[in-house]
Amino acid sequence: MYTAASPMGEFLMRYLNYYGWRVLNDPMYIRFMEKDLDVTKQDQDTMSKIIEQHIPNRRTVLDIGCHYGFFTKFLSDKFDQVHAFDFPNDVLNYCKHNLKDCKNVTIHDHGIGSVNAMAATNDWSYRHERRAPLGMHIDPTGMGPRYPIKRVDSLGFKKIDLMMIDTEGYEIEVLKGARKTIKRDKPVIVLEFHRRPKNGIDNLTRKFGYDLATLQDHVERLGYRSWGYLNIHDQVFLPTA
Repeated sequence: MYTAASPMGEFLMRYLNYYGWRVLNDPMYIRFMEKDLDVTKQDQDTMSKIIEQHIPNRRTVLDIGCHYGFFTKFLSDKFDQVHAFDFPNDVLNYCKHNLKDCKNVTIHDHGIGSVNAMAATNDWSYRHERRAPLGMHIDPTGMGPRYPIKRVDSLGFKKIDLMMIDTEGYEIEVLKGARKTIKRDKPVIVLEFHRRPKNGIDNLTRKFGYDLATLQDHVERLGYRSWGYLNIHDQVFLPTA
């Protein structure tokens, strides 16, 4: 049982009950609740069709950038095992609480990248002038608090049938560190391609030194073709063979 005096208890005392999920007491979710907007089930119908049509084996999925665990829970109902990854902060602690009854979910409190190392992180949004509403991300300036990142290829996972990658511009580094796993298992890959109306080229990737055309080419060179978009930001890739 968590108490207010324990570290986990301190995190859980500052939450909103957002459609049955515990999330930070954050203006974004308050606004969603005021508008009666439930984002916890976004994209699930479309993803269910993709799984049904293109993923006959539903053994293991990697959810890289799991946030509060909304989609992780959905994946746990579809696959034998889910490995979810994010940096260790209060958002991840809420995720652990939200998914405490999902026995087939393993939550890993580290990032994923192209090397096994310590990486600087940032959870401050200058645009919102507050903590980033979508959690903690890699900080390319190297100035933020440092946490471990690991290569997928170093983690010993077997029989990966789906990879969900949402890392706010760091996607190409995640792919580089998962090359052997991808070549071996040929999972379906869902990858963030974040665009805004005024910037359809490198909205989140610029700070890491590449653009979305480079990311597209990288995935295709791994032996993939685009199925289309799960939503306005996340592109789905199927193996060509």
